[in-house]
Amino acid sequence: MATKVGIIVLSGNIDKVLPAFMLANTSVSMGLETGMFFSFYGINVLHKENVKNLNISTDGAKFFANFNPQLQNLSDPQLIEETTKMLIDILTQNRMPSIEDMVKQAIDLGVKLFPCNTAMKLFNIKQEELIDGVEKPVGASTFLNFVNSGDKAIVMNF
Repeated sequence: MATKVGIIVLSGNIDKVLPAFMLANTSVSMGLETGMFFSFYGINVLHKENVKNLNISTDGAKFFANFNPQLQNLSDPQLIEETTKMLIDILTQNRMPSIEDMVKQAIDLGVKLFPCNTAMKLFNIKQEELIDGVEKPVGASTFLNFVNSGDKAIVMNF
């Protein structure tokens, strides 16, 4: 058995989801069996429509505001809207793939994407609303069994 990487995605914010996929896609490319568990707001990343409307986190928005005085007097919703656009522009200018492209790349590379069945029930999300290629919805114990079935487990949380 080999090392297994487990990444828990609880956030639906671009600035948290992007590094989660960067690590997942890197680890599977290195030959490590990798799985991601999407619970609570992270389930939006696997939703066919909701993935198109992810925003930056409040912390990420405030980080941008530290460097741009014009942003400092905006309300939180305005700040999040403006900084989400800024982050997407920065990612595009630097030829970074979109979240949707990162998800597709992860599936193509063999990362197992596990939707949390509890989150799906809580937010009334049906399996047919999820993107193609994800695993069947599972509970936390199934995901943890996946991670712990290797000789060594590496677990990260976003």
